[in-house]
Amino acid sequence: MRVAAAAEGTNEGEGVMAWSRPLANGDSEAPHAVTAPNGDVLVAATYREPLDVGGGPLPFNRSASRAHMMVARFSPDGALRWAHGLVPGEGTSNARVGGLVIDTQGKVWLGGASAGSQWGTARLPDGPFVARMSAEGAIEHVKGFAGEGTLTVHAVARDDAGVVVVGDFSGARDFGDAVREPPDGERGAFVVRLGADAHTRWSRVWSAGPQGLLTARATAVDAFGGIYMGGAYAGAVCFGGGSFLTVRQRTPFVLKLHPDGTHAWSRDFRGATGAVSALAVGPDRVFVAGSFSTRFYFQNKPHDAGAHHGFVAAFNAEGQERWARSFAATATALATDDAGQLTLTGTHDGGLDLGRAPSPAGLYVARLLPEKGDSLWVRGFSSPLPPTARSVSVDGSGNTLVAVALRRAQPVGTPYPHPQDGFLFSLRP
Repeated sequence: MRVAAAAEGTNEGEGVMAWSRPLANGDSEAPHAVTAPNGDVLVAATYREPLDVGGGPLPFNRSASRAHMMVARFSPDGALRWAHGLVPGEGTSNARVGGLVIDTQGKVWLGGASAGSQWGTARLPDGPFVARMSAEGAIEHVKGFAGEGTLTVHAVARDDAGVVVVGDFSGARDFGDAVREPPDGERGAFVVRLGADAHTRWSRVWSAGPQGLLTARATAVDAFGGIYMGGAYAGAVCFGGGSFLTVRQRTPFVLKLHPDGTHAWSRDFRGATGAVSALAVGPDRVFVAGSFSTRFYFQNKPHDAGAHHGFVAAFNAEGQERWARSFAATATALATDDAGQLTLTGTHDGGLDLGRAPSPAGLYVARLLPEKGDSLWVRGFSSPLPPTARSVSVDGSGNTLVAVALRRAQPVGTPYPHPQDGFLFSLRP
């Protein structure tokens, strides 16, 4: 990738590339990366080809048809501290990374799915799981979700005593506090709160009727333990307040739960077709990002996409609307820093209007002010083939870590899944 646009409106050094690292994993999934309080970088990804991240080749079974999984930790200057490669076991599930966070005690939490891989002395379940690791990468606790049907972990967020996990499921699944099942074979959304030992504190599930759809794609937890969940719904759904009804294929929503899992408030972006893809919290604020088409109103002001657009919206902790911006790009990942500023990343086709200067089609990273969403700086990056943004993380010094996938050039007719390679880079504050 190459820088396609300079930072705008700030000092020359802000938003400048500090370092980058390729990750030739050859899978269709983009890597996920987060920064630790000391500046270390944690990366989780799946791989389908022999892979070396700096400490020698990771374990690889050439006869395996399913993806492998890796987790690695790097120092702030890019030196490898440790890495684990997980070979698929005898299970039927495919490896997938759904979420990666570091909790308040410095423990690493990974959510996703495995094919029963062996990890040191622990064996991951065949299917969805959440695992807690030490700072050195040793497995300490593993949580599975036994049952029938499918369950997909889409996001993991830390709280003061563990993590919150959200996703979608069908069939009867054991969440630890109860076996839960959407009615009549529907596919529902779930949120489960886990303690430090990965045991379930509570879980909640919802569905949107036999002809509906409900998906939970993002989660965040505020300083007071309030839990936020975002995604999309179709049909009719009630989270505990008023009912939502849409005739769109899917409409974005955001939901807040009290620390005990009871409903606080819920809002939808009525009129829009799209989904919430990312959430982040700040002082008395929750920031919501996603993509949409058609039109929605926020503070009685229209946001008209026409075609596919991205949006960022801010609510206060009580669910009152504060501001929103929409723009000609996707909005895939979102993070806040200690100053309350937002960092947003996504892709665009050349019509990005977050900043004043034009930028060639590709990836963008933007830093926004929390009061009204004004752009502090915007960086653009171009590549020969369209990139896919996966995650963004900001450390205590304001450095921004971005994880993306870059599609390989392939002959016409190459069967899906199309191989991609991961790419990590860091920007100065």
